[in-house]
Amino acid sequence: MAKRPSYPRGVPISINYPLMPVTELWRNSARKFPDRDAVIYLNSRQSYGKLWDQMESFAANLMGMGVRKGDRVALILPNCPQFLIAYNAIHLCGATVVAINPLMSNPEIEREVLVTGSKILIILDRLLEKLPEEHPALIVAEAAYYAPIHLRVLSGIKYRIKYPKDAYRFEDFLTGSKVDDYPAIDPQEDVAVIMFTSGTTGEPKGVQLTHYSQIVNALQSYHWLRGWGYSAKPQSAGWPIILCAMPFFHSYGLVVMNEAVSFGCTMMLLPNPTAETIIKATHTHNVTHFPLIPRLIRQVMDYPSLDKYDLTSLTTCSSGGASIPIDVMKAFEELSGARMYQGYGLTEAGPIISATPVEGDPNYESTGLPYPDTEVKIMDLQLGEIEMQPNKDGEIIVRGPQLMKAYLNDEESTKKVLREGWLYTGDIGRIDEKGYLYIVGRKNDRIVANGRTVWPTKVEETLTSHPYIEYAIAFGVPDPLRCATDIRAMVVPRKGETGSEKFEKELLSLCADQLEAYMVPTKITFRESVPLTIMGKVDRKKIIEEIDARINEIMQGEDIPEEYR
Repeated sequence: MAKRPSYPRGVPISINYPLMPVTELWRNSARKFPDRDAVIYLNSRQSYGKLWDQMESFAANLMGMGVRKGDRVALILPNCPQFLIAYNAIHLCGATVVAINPLMSNPEIEREVLVTGSKILIILDRLLEKLPEEHPALIVAEAAYYAPIHLRVLSGIKYRIKYPKDAYRFEDFLTGSKVDDYPAIDPQEDVAVIMFTSGTTGEPKGVQLTHYSQIVNALQSYHWLRGWGYSAKPQSAGWPIILCAMPFFHSYGLVVMNEAVSFGCTMMLLPNPTAETIIKATHTHNVTHFPLIPRLIRQVMDYPSLDKYDLTSLTTCSSGGASIPIDVMKAFEELSGARMYQGYGLTEAGPIISATPVEGDPNYESTGLPYPDTEVKIMDLQLGEIEMQPNKDGEIIVRGPQLMKAYLNDEESTKKVLREGWLYTGDIGRIDEKGYLYIVGRKNDRIVANGRTVWPTKVEETLTSHPYIEYAIAFGVPDPLRCATDIRAMVVPRKGETGSEKFEKELLSLCADQLEAYMVPTKITFRESVPLTIMGKVDRKKIIEEIDARINEIMQGEDIPEEYR
């Protein structure tokens, strides 16, 4: 690839990626660091060697149940040792992991299990209420199995979970004879994991990521930090301790997991992350790396007794999934002495495309420079055929070895977003003269007001820059009498704050000071809460569905709620 003048010191623009299954990451670390703690979970520790031994036994038992190459096995598991074991054991069998979000509704979970044709479903005992009525062979994992014995006993007394009659126990699969020969894997063709996403358009789609794409993105991230072995601070363990709060069933959490395993890092597993559990884990175990989302970072900063804890073991904190206010990033850096950096990606891209450097002068507004071997262009919004000049908005397209193979059973949608090796993301952004990428919004979210394009994210970022606003969503409301569209916004005040006419005027004044006149909302309403995605972003799809229903009432002449008048 061509020389990149703004590229970070020590980061290669191209990497020689090994052609190997993703399980080789764990096998290599188990060979090099057999006695090193792979995970800390509920204050217990499990070594790389021990867990690899259990992975091999689990794989042999799965194969004994008839799991073969090309089969699919679904997981409804949080961040726990059982996810790591099942994930690698399934790959040893030559099968594909179907990573399912347990926060979805039961019908959505059932749909994903059925559409993938999953041969086995592995579920945590405390999530059995999410068990689909129609399901394949069932393996149930005990949530407290890897906890210290006293916690395991207390858990058994408290929950007294009754397993389905046809279920196998996960723990029974952790021992027994192993197989001598595993199925051969073609890393560039064989699918390692299927993750469901809303995609760039339409209903949830199964994104197929190969073993190679997973290896590539893990190593791209590894090299972006100049290798996990590099540290701007001393590391108490002698190697990184990675906070794994982002769920492994999401692509962000999965790449963090693969990246950590690639260097034999210790993973601090948090199945239900909160500000309190994050802070206490970091203080107690000297966590060094913080891959998080803005919502959790803000909650950490707002924690009432934060001054009682020491977070200075942190070297870096990465933020992704949504925009984060600059003042929050600077405040976190001052608190912890860690370097904050942002990234951009989507599941279809493996997922990470770009990140800001972890050295040199920070660029808090950008989502960074392209990863090694990754090309990013900005294309016109009409035909998607003309590359835009620097600092001009357009659709972000990306090409690189980490991209998905295809959508599951959806050739038409695949062809729409994958064209001649380029992924058309549906995201709108711009690239400056130094090659830094800036995100503007989603192509389908564009609002046309007074003949001008308004990207709602710009309005939302302005509103959330106010210290008392937690979430904001901007949208367009048509005015049939004027044949025009007005910009409106909804906001959720931070805890302890309430909405008022005075507060609305203050927010409108803020928008008038920072936005072009045609972007300023005509009205702002207050809500106690809004639905959020797993990444902590406002679930725009659900909100817009509500708004569209209200707008339809307006058009039909029904009773109009105050916020839409």
